Amino acid sequence: GVVDSEDLPLNISRETLQRNKILKVIRKNLVKKAIEMFNEIAEDNENYLKFYEQFSKNLKLGVHEDSANRAKLAELLRYSSTKSGEKMTSLK
Repeated sequence: GVVDSEDLPLNISRETLQRNKILKVIRKNLVKKAIEMFNEIAEDNENYLKFYEQFSKNLKLGVHEDSANRAKLAELLRYSSTKSGEKMTSLK
C-alpha cells in the first residue's frame, strides 16, 4: 500500500528518512491498525483460515522480529492439536 504524508522531507537519503521521527510514528500507527484489522478478521473463523493460509509465515516472522507487538501477534497464530482434530487452535 501507499501512505501519503505531507510532513516527510523529499530530498534526503533513504538512511536519513528511515531515522525520521515522523516515519517512526507512521510505522507505529500502521502496525497498530494492521493488528486491529487482523483481529477483526480472526473473529470470523472461516475468513481467518483463508487469511492464515496466505499470511501465516508473515505473522510468524512478525512474532520473531517485532518484540513490541509480540504478544498481540502471538494471539493470532494458529496450531494443529490432537484435541481439536482438523481445526486449528490458538494458545489463548
